[in-house]
Amino acid sequence: MITAVIGHRGTGKTELMMRLQLYLRDVSVELIDLDTEIEKKIGKTIPELFLEHGETYFRELERQLFLETLQKPHEEMYLVLGAGFDLAVIPESVRVLWVKRRTDLDGRIFLNRPRLNPEMSPLEEFIKRAEAREQNYRHRADEVYLMPEGLFENHHQAMAIEKALLTHTLHDVGGALTVLPDVFLTERRWELFKERYSHKGISLIELRDDLLSEEQIQRILNEMPSECFVYSFREEREWDLFWNQERTIELLNKVAWVDWPWELGSPERVLTHVSKEKLILSLHDQTYLKEWQKFEDQVAHMKYAPEVQSFSELSVGHQWQRTSSAKRSFLPRSKQSLWAWYRLYQKGKQFINFWKEDGGSAGDQPSLWWWLMTPNKTAHFAAVLGDPVYHSFTPLEHSDFFHKKRMPVFAITVRREEWAEAVPLLKNLGLTHAAVTAPHKENAAKLCQHPELKAVNTLYWNEAQGIWQGTSTDDQGFLELIEGVGMIAPLQKEIFVWGGGGTLEMIQKALPHASYFSSRTGAPRTGSAGALALEPKIVIWAAPRSSETVMPPLEWQPTMVFDLNYKEDSLGREYAQKCGANYQSGLVMFIAQAQGQRGFWRQCEEQS
Repeated sequence: MITAVIGHRGTGKTELMMRLQLYLRDVSVELIDLDTEIEKKIGKTIPELFLEHGETYFRELERQLFLETLQKPHEEMYLVLGAGFDLAVIPESVRVLWVKRRTDLDGRIFLNRPRLNPEMSPLEEFIKRAEAREQNYRHRADEVYLMPEGLFENHHQAMAIEKALLTHTLHDVGGALTVLPDVFLTERRWELFKERYSHKGISLIELRDDLLSEEQIQRILNEMPSECFVYSFREEREWDLFWNQERTIELLNKVAWVDWPWELGSPERVLTHVSKEKLILSLHDQTYLKEWQKFEDQVAHMKYAPEVQSFSELSVGHQWQRTSSAKRSFLPRSKQSLWAWYRLYQKGKQFINFWKEDGGSAGDQPSLWWWLMTPNKTAHFAAVLGDPVYHSFTPLEHSDFFHKKRMPVFAITVRREEWAEAVPLLKNLGLTHAAVTAPHKENAAKLCQHPELKAVNTLYWNEAQGIWQGTSTDDQGFLELIEGVGMIAPLQKEIFVWGGGGTLEMIQKALPHASYFSSRTGAPRTGSAGALALEPKIVIWAAPRSSETVMPPLEWQPTMVFDLNYKEDSLGREYAQKCGANYQSGLVMFIAQAQGQRGFWRQCEEQS
């Protein structure tokens, strides 16, 4: 079989194929990157081809080589396609795997790839094309792999999970999955869905009447008869007619559970047709909580899935669930997808708990990858705390370290105003180790009651002493970032620092003779040593992606930009691109910080 691998620019398709080669080393399989094959055949790089001949010429060359490659003799082949490849060229006989990350539509800025719309900013260019491509990918993909954020190098547990996902060797998955209508876009997609999830130990497969047609539901029940299904009512209808139909009785007899939402009315009407022992009564609106709970003794299970706006509301829902954990499931929802970490925390602790393979039916459903990475009934957990954190590499970077302790690592959004409310709740839930990002490093230092520490990026809960211990590994990471080129001593007066925020004091300590500028106004900060210098050799980018952030003058023409941010949409990348400077992302700094964090946690554990 030939599998075409598609996805946005910078998602990590090529690196994924390198890992897949390890996973399939005992199988005869060929892995081909079409861009690499084009460069070999033409003897020029992709940017050179774009520059000399334009995009139309490249796309035709891409199409021709793709069709030629399909004619090669093979037993099994994976073929990685460029983000802009015309998917209409792919024959129906070719399986299509869409590799995606949550950050895809944030945009990415590249320094080593051709510009397609140079009249736009690089981020505008990416987003304009990505939005159209997203629809094409969704329509053509036979399978979707929602890949986590971060690097897989030497992360053994992460790679084991990925191998199981890509090779369809899952088992004892648990949890619940909502079947989406997309599985029926093509016959191949449906067949692959069955291959992935039949006999994999999924606890519940949900069939919602607002998402699937009656014909689709019947097909699922007929072709996956051994699975445990819950039929979920969501649509209003002519109930007298519905209950009196023979096919209704047949349908309800085939499913193990029936989910009736309070929003369609009290459960009396359904209890005359469905036994109490298989009825789940759900609620999605907090307004009716008291009235809804009166029926708890009349049904088998209560599912509470309200929109939750704060940690205090989360705490109320959590306490409600824990009061009768065998009979209650709590599934918080939010427009910002804030609570995926909590659902992972509840794995194995409640009857109903959904995960997703793509977009899912709710944004707060965790991905299947993270579901599989999370142990059942965990008592303690680690986390990265900040806002935003959905893009963070921290959970994956620390995954092996905490896997040995049977602890998951969550990304938890904590807004600035929520810190005092969130931390006590998280500690009570079992938080013992934390990485802290903006805007909470100063608050974390106060939490530790260390007057000598102004900012802390690492926390440890010392249970024996009943205190939080903390440290900052930012210094260690920053020095790792800049010392690689021997720049500390000789070049300080030619270093300009743009922004700073919570890292400003740390940078000033390391580089007392550098010049410092506000990223909001562009003005030199008070006391900047070399602010009158006209040509800095190095710019250290310490500014956020924000509407308030302005670009440094292009006339500076630095030879090097060191970015404290590793996110791929950082304006530091754009500045380096515009002025033609060499660029170093904050990934080096992040990895060194993370290594320091693990060292601190080990030390605390040994001493406590």
